[in-house]
Amino acid sequence: MAGAGEQLVSGPIVVFMGAPGSGKSTQAAATAKELNVPIVSSADLVKENAAELKKAQTPGITGIEPETDPLLNKFFEARLQRGDLSKGMILDGYPNTKDHADFVRKLIAEGVIPRPIIINLTVPDDVVRKRLGGKDAQVSASVEQRLKDYHREFTSVEIYFPGAGITNVDGTKKPKAVTKEINAILKAKLGK
Repeated sequence: MAGAGEQLVSGPIVVFMGAPGSGKSTQAAATAKELNVPIVSSADLVKENAAELKKAQTPGITGIEPETDPLLNKFFEARLQRGDLSKGMILDGYPNTKDHADFVRKLIAEGVIPRPIIINLTVPDDVVRKRLGGKDAQVSASVEQRLKDYHREFTSVEIYFPGAGITNVDGTKKPKAVTKEINAILKAKLGK
């Protein structure tokens, strides 16, 4: 555990939020390249710690998605300890739940990481359905569940990060136009 006040990241942290299919991973990659900082994604945290996640599962109980598992907090903290994130990072898909956000807020309060810049890619639900949905009813049900989860979590996000100043960006534009807008926002916020 990082000691309180032991700053592990001094550079900017950019958190991408948005509905499934809003282009978070695409924009995270573009921003990481622009700022020359690594990406820490929930998918990577899950992949790197698959064995530990599997071990922690209770036999016969299903339902918790690996990306929403509270264990990701422990994995994220371990990732911070590696020392290669001191110049900043892009967070893609983490924090993903109230539990994750509470943990990140605690790290900010302890001075371990700076307050993040939060970019929310706004995409209407019908566009998400078009991007992700197929004709398959199972796919549609999965998309609907993911949308429901996203809206529930996003509604509480301002409680998690009071005064975080979430910046909304229209995620329906062409990816290059979205990237250009994000770069302009970051330039203004970071004074670069």
